[in-house]
Amino acid sequence: MSYGDSEAVFRQRALQMGLEQASFDLFFQKGYTTMARFAFSCNYSPGSASDKPFVDMVKDTLGRDATALETSILRRLFSESYANVAADIKTQTEQTEDSTSRKLAPAERAQRLRDQQARLTGLNIRGNYEPGDTLVDRCCGCYEQDRLVYIEWSACISREFELTNNVKKDANLTFTNEGVLKLAKQEKHQPAATSTEIQVRYCLVRRGLALDQANILSYRFHDKWTEFLMDTRMTEPPTGFQQVTMRQIEIADKKLFTLLAEATREGIKSQTTGKPCDLAFDKCFESTEVRHLLQPRPAQGNSNANAGANKPPRTPPSDAAPAPKKPRPANKGKGQGKVSDFQRIPHDLLRLGAVANTSKGHRLCFSYNLKTCNAQTKQQKCEKGLHLCCVKGCHKAHPALDCPAKKSE
Repeated sequence: MSYGDSEAVFRQRALQMGLEQASFDLFFQKGYTTMARFAFSCNYSPGSASDKPFVDMVKDTLGRDATALETSILRRLFSESYANVAADIKTQTEQTEDSTSRKLAPAERAQRLRDQQARLTGLNIRGNYEPGDTLVDRCCGCYEQDRLVYIEWSACISREFELTNNVKKDANLTFTNEGVLKLAKQEKHQPAATSTEIQVRYCLVRRGLALDQANILSYRFHDKWTEFLMDTRMTEPPTGFQQVTMRQIEIADKKLFTLLAEATREGIKSQTTGKPCDLAFDKCFESTEVRHLLQPRPAQGNSNANAGANKPPRTPPSDAAPAPKKPRPANKGKGQGKVSDFQRIPHDLLRLGAVANTSKGHRLCFSYNLKTCNAQTKQQKCEKGLHLCCVKGCHKAHPALDCPAKKSE
C-alpha cells in the first residue's frame, strides 16, 4: 500500500505537524482518513490563485473558523498529501517489470502488525513467528503489481533474523524508464534455515502472516495448508511405502501457488466480494493436481526397517574373553599364504644333479647337503627344509656331497 492510502501514515503526519487530536478526529469522522482522500477533498490544488475552496472545506469540517496555527498546519498537510498522491500516480503509470516496490512506511507496518495481533489472538506473533520486513515488503509488492508470485521457503525470514544478521547490499547496473543507466543497490539477506520440519513450519507460518498483512490471502487459509503439509509429512506410511519427503512437500507447495495464480489472473487485489485468493483457495486445495504429489511412494527394494527385521538377532556379548587373533605372518605381500615352487639351487649342488623338493613336494635343506647347516645333523629337518639328500632319486639320510648316486664333477 502506498503512503497516500494509509490511515496510519495520515494520522502520524497530522499529529507530528502539530494538529490537535480533537481537530484530527473531526476530519477523520468526516471521511478524510487518508492522504488520498484529503488531497481531493475540495476543488483546490497547491499553487492556485485562490484558496477559498480549501478554507471553506476546513470551516465546514471543524464547524468553525480555523485558527492561524491550524490553517498553517492544514495547508502543509494538504500540500504533502497532494504531492504523495501525485507521486503514487506517476509510479503506477510508469511502472515496469524492473521497477522496485515501495517499502511500507513504519507507521503503516506497525499498524498492520497490531491489527493482526488483535485478530489472531491464539498466536503469539513475535520471535520466530514474526515475519521480517523484507518478507512483508515482498508480499506488498505482489499486491501492488496485482500478480501472485511464489515465495520460496528460504526467503521467509523472521524479523529477529533480520536484526541479528548482517545485511549485504549488492550493486547492480539497471536502466531507468528513460533509458539512463544507473547503479542500484539492493539488500540481500541470508536465507532462512529449512533443514528440519520445525524450521520449515516456522517459514510457512511467517509467509502466511506476511500474505495476511499484505491483504492477499487470509491467514486461516494458509494455516490450513501448513497444517495439512506437516500432517502429511509426519504420517506413518503403509507397509512397502516410504515416508513423504520434504521435496514432495515443496513441489506440492509450488503447485498450489501455481493454481492460485492461474485462478486469479484478473488480479489479487481485494474487492467487494472478498479477496480473490480466498475465494479460489478451497478449489485449489482440493485439486487432484496437488493431492497426488503428496502420496507416499513405493519403497525401492527393501527399506532399512524391513532389512533390519529380516536379519537374525545379534548375540549378546558374553563375559568370556575373546578368542586370540591369529598372528599375521610377516613379510607377506602378493600371493599371501602360498609357497612358491621356484627355489634357487646352489651351483655346487646343481653339478651333482640336485633337486629342490622330494617326490612328495617336501622342501630340502641345501645347507645340510653342503654340510654348512647350523642345525644339528642328527635332526631330521630345520626351518630351511628336510635333512635328506637332494640328489635326484636318492633322498636318503646323508648329505649330497656323500651320496654315491651323485654325478661326477
